[in-house]
Amino acid sequence: MNPAALVVVPGGAILFFSERNDAIMLTKRLAACAALVTPGGVVCDVGTDHAYLPAELLRRGQCTRAVATDIHAGPLEAAKRTLTEAGVLEQAELFLCDGLAQVQPEGITDVVIAGMGGETIIHILEDCPWRRQVHLILQPMTKIPDLRRWLAEQGFSWTEQAVQEGEKFYVVLSVFHSGTPGILSLLEQEVGCLDWQSQTARRYAGWKQQRFQKLAQQLRQAQRPEAEQWETLAETIQKKLQETDGKGETSC
Repeated sequence: MNPAALVVVPGGAILFFSERNDAIMLTKRLAACAALVTPGGVVCDVGTDHAYLPAELLRRGQCTRAVATDIHAGPLEAAKRTLTEAGVLEQAELFLCDGLAQVQPEGITDVVIAGMGGETIIHILEDCPWRRQVHLILQPMTKIPDLRRWLAEQGFSWTEQAVQEGEKFYVVLSVFHSGTPGILSLLEQEVGCLDWQSQTARRYAGWKQQRFQKLAQQLRQAQRPEAEQWETLAETIQKKLQETDGKGETSC
C-alpha cells in the first residue's frame, strides 16, 4: 500500500503514513537504506529486529517480496508482529539464522545489512556464496575502514552517503560486484567514497578531520611515529574540503 504522507519528526525519524492512517517509524539511516532498494525487487533484511524496514517497503509497494532474518527468536517474533500489523505478512519470509545461512538467493535483488559492526558484516558476507550476485546495501556501525578494505579486495565497487541523526553520523554503502579488486588510499579507507558537494558529507568529513587531528596530537605527545600519518590525513581532508567547495566530486 502506498503511503499518503511522509513526515519528518524531531530527532530525524521519518513517519510513513499509509492510507489506513497507520505508520512505521524509520530512522534517517534506515530511510536512506530504503531509498536504495530496487523498485519492484525482492529485499532481504539481515538482522531485521522489528522488521520496520521490510514492512514499510512492502506496504509502500517498493518491493514485491521480503525476506527477514535474525539470529535471535525474540526479535523475529517482534518482526512477525510488525509485518502482521502492517498487513504484509503473506509477502514476507522469516528465517531464524545467522546472517544469510538459510536464505536461498532465487529472486533476491537487494540485501540490506544495517546497524551491525563492520566485522560482523564481513563475516556474514564471507559465509554467503552468492554475495556477488545481488545489490548490497550496508550500514556499518563500527570497523568501517576494515569493511571498505575487504570490499575493495573482494572486487566490489560502491558509492556512499553520509547520514546525520542528531550529533551522530552514519554512512550507507550501495555496493555492486565489479570483479576488479582494488587498493584504497588511507583517505578512502577512513572517510569513504563521498559526494563532497553534499552538505551532510562535508560535515561528516569535517568531523572526521577533527578526530584525526586530535589523534595526531595525542600520538605526537606520546612520541609515537604514527602521528605523522594521521596529521597528514587530517590535512588531506581539510584540503579536499577546500578544493571541492561547491563542486560535485567523489573521493574514489
